[in-house]
Amino acid sequence: MLTPEQLQFYKDNGYLLVEKVFTAEEIDECVRETDAMFERVQQSGRRLEATWGGKWREAQIPKEELGKTSVLSIHNMQYHSAVFTRMLVHPKLTEVLADLIGPNVQLHHTKLHVKPPEKGSPFPLHPDYDYFPHEKDTMTAAVIHLEDATVESGCLCVLPGSHKLGPLGHQHEGSHYLSPDEYPIEKATPCPAKAGDVLLFTYLTVHGSYLNRTHKPRRIALFQFRSPTDRPLKDVHVSPGQGMMVRGINPAP
Repeated sequence: MLTPEQLQFYKDNGYLLVEKVFTAEEIDECVRETDAMFERVQQSGRRLEATWGGKWREAQIPKEELGKTSVLSIHNMQYHSAVFTRMLVHPKLTEVLADLIGPNVQLHHTKLHVKPPEKGSPFPLHPDYDYFPHEKDTMTAAVIHLEDATVESGCLCVLPGSHKLGPLGHQHEGSHYLSPDEYPIEKATPCPAKAGDVLLFTYLTVHGSYLNRTHKPRRIALFQFRSPTDRPLKDVHVSPGQGMMVRGINPAP
């Protein structure tokens, strides 16, 4: 359960780092399964590298490193391994989510991101609203750190209080966007974390991540949750796992 001070911090800043949600043993199991899952997928011949191209993202990568960085991703991990299903419904995680979203918490989608050593791509500052806008803005990201994350290894960063600006557009080539000149990642607040910590933020909060320059990978599991009464404004980003209740009930199935 979050303290009143933590709840106020989240309300004021649009993000919160909650420490030691998962134990070292739980994280070790997840890291082993993450590596095994990537190996299985690679053996199947499926594409793993996220399609994060375009001028918007390339603006954050030094010219000498363009085309040399990458991020490996798997979506809907709970369909590949029960390890991630257990993470989704972990009581310590869902209790925190209930404090932020309400007693009923529903899954929207999941992603597993691995930034390779030394060349793990950065991600420019952006909110997530445009990807999956909802009526009540209850959409909340939970980033589970599978190892210690630092600025050097590509940890996430946020613009505190940016959720109060309301919906902000992305740069999808040819449409409205957050200009890297107006929202440089240097202005963001780094969110370093330890393995087992969870970073929570609203989908209105402007956030991004740094380039991984270390000799180790940076692994995170990203879960997005919402209230089951919060309806999507567009039929976009539909996930096969969408609608799963991780806490409480769906009062309007």
